[in-house]
Amino acid sequence: MLRSTLIRTAIAGVAVLGLAGCGGGGDQLGSDNAGSSPAPSKVTSITVGSADFSESQLLAEIYGQALAAKGIEVKKKPNIGNRETYMAAIKDGSVDLVPEYTGAALAYFDKNSTETDPDKAYEALKKALTPGLEVLEKSPAADEDTIVVTKATADKYSLKSLGDLKGKDLVAGGSSEFKVRSAGLKGLKEKYGVEFKEYKTLDAGGPLSIKALTDNQIQVTNLFTTQAVIKDQGLVQLDDPENILPPNNIVPLIRTDHKSDDIVATLNAVDAKLTTDALTDLVKRIDVGKESADAVAKDWLSKNPLS
Repeated sequence: MLRSTLIRTAIAGVAVLGLAGCGGGGDQLGSDNAGSSPAPSKVTSITVGSADFSESQLLAEIYGQALAAKGIEVKKKPNIGNRETYMAAIKDGSVDLVPEYTGAALAYFDKNSTETDPDKAYEALKKALTPGLEVLEKSPAADEDTIVVTKATADKYSLKSLGDLKGKDLVAGGSSEFKVRSAGLKGLKEKYGVEFKEYKTLDAGGPLSIKALTDNQIQVTNLFTTQAVIKDQGLVQLDDPENILPPNNIVPLIRTDHKSDDIVATLNAVDAKLTTDALTDLVKRIDVGKESADAVAKDWLSKNPLS
């Protein structure tokens, strides 16, 4: 939840999501294994953070507003940055809760993971987490990384799969994370033998990358499957038979010391009601309709009561 990103600035490190990660989660929040420390019976306040793209900000707003409706004091830290940045924040206690993506988070905590099944990736993530962190139930809603080209580029070079990019004289662009991650140029080179003549660092599935792609300044970029621009502009998502792009179901990542029964029940109820189609529509309202994440979250919660 690579993250992503007309759109949003992504899932990073994230970049949002959204969204595969690099690097390990070596920091220790405690001496026990993740999830083994007893959770508090009551939590009265929580700080909710988000990555630096609209979908993550929307999910953080939904989580925060749902918890506030249950009488919990909610502090917000939106737009923290890419995955490495907000992971540092949740590890040091600057935030207590962030929306995450199963496959991208797994790649962050276990850089050697090769899980491509959504359920297995979720179970592997629970085992790989830094002590003191937990994930709650995963949502059926998912936002996968996807690598896209315009229809004109696909037709010109007969592109259907990522392997078809090999040997082509193309420029790629996107986030700084996409350049170095396994769900990006690193994986394209290792699994498909694909290299580009140039890489332009822009944003994570955001307006800079979209404009560069549609203006043919770049020919390949990383977007996210909940972005309406893919369908609206007829972009072509290239097949990934080697599975360098992980499954990315939405999941709350929370500090164990802020996991109470009320919080768990509320967040699990939220994620159970989210769907990929609904999330796509909500993100479009922000990225295209220019509505605020706060307003879109409030509207969704009003139409999807949790009790």
